[in-house]
Amino acid sequence: MSQPDTHETIGARGDAVPFAATAGSRYAVLLRMAVVVVVTFGAGLAGGLTARYVGLPLPFILGPLSVVGAGGLFGLPVQTIRRVRPVGQFVTGSAVGTQFTPIVMLKLFSLLPVIIGVSVLSIVVCALAALMLMRLISIDAKSAFFATMPAGAAEMANIAARYGGTIEPITVAQTMRVALTVSAAPFMVIHFATDGTLHPVIAADLLPWASIGLLAVTALAGGAVLARVRFPNSWFLGALLGAALLGGFGVVHGRVPDWLLIMAQVIIGCSLGAQFRHEFITRLLHTMLASVVTVLFSGCTMALVAAAFAYALGYPVPTMVLAFAPAGMAEMTLTGKVLGLDAALIASFHVLRVIMVLALCVPGFRLFERLTGGRPDGG
Repeated sequence: MSQPDTHETIGARGDAVPFAATAGSRYAVLLRMAVVVVVTFGAGLAGGLTARYVGLPLPFILGPLSVVGAGGLFGLPVQTIRRVRPVGQFVTGSAVGTQFTPIVMLKLFSLLPVIIGVSVLSIVVCALAALMLMRLISIDAKSAFFATMPAGAAEMANIAARYGGTIEPITVAQTMRVALTVSAAPFMVIHFATDGTLHPVIAADLLPWASIGLLAVTALAGGAVLARVRFPNSWFLGALLGAALLGGFGVVHGRVPDWLLIMAQVIIGCSLGAQFRHEFITRLLHTMLASVVTVLFSGCTMALVAAAFAYALGYPVPTMVLAFAPAGMAEMTLTGKVLGLDAALIASFHVLRVIMVLALCVPGFRLFERLTGGRPDGG
């Protein structure tokens, strides 16, 4: 005689749990996550509108970052919004990629030695910041080195873990590196502008919807390929490469609608803010404050170097400040795009820097540990 179909599965304690109940729990979790994402995005958008009302530069990044970051520090469950961060990266990469015309690519090729030199310099400057971090808090050389490297926080934490690094201080320092640099960037750009104001590039015409559809498909394909091989910032870089392919061959030329860029800014601002957790102001407060010092050192050093290079090469100082900034590639590129600067140039500097950091971080870490003796005080 056939057995009845009970549709049961085994629970965590070995009890039989109806399959329908398990599926219902999954749907409840998904629904709760969706509500948190919507509420967090709404709070971030409100923060962006408020920031624009009071006249802050880059309001739809700084406003959401402040609101959601405060929520995270107070222990609110805002971390779920980070799951949609690839959407903001995708839109940013697609929007910037269309600027890679043949003329722009020739200009970037002529700057290749400078880009490589700056990438190596940023590693050296951030290694010096690691020495400072070792003096300020009790942290081993490997953790300090990976905590300050200008590349993806997840990638640096994963590599450090393979060599016995401590994840928490790396997460805190990397969060502060990106969040503080993004917060300071628009003010630094305006400061370095010749007369205190920005002179943005002339905006291109809006892309027709047919071109936007083609751009979306190509960018989606590029992002999916890099995501499959787990490349850092895959949805930003993949979309950038896909859109650059269309722009380089003259298939599409123009800009995406402003509301898409606003959506991308709010998502990225919320995602940055969501990295802050309540532990940052409790047991990790000393690490967070020490990270502020090292971020200020590396950020100001690279800004001064950027200004010197800009004057020497005849490029706008605000553009070079963002291109040299030791922060996230998507965040700095989006900042340049929104402020009307040469986002293609900024993106190129950051993409090559991240690739070089990933390639050189392990041999660099071994040299750093040998020079410092791996001691917690860096002495």
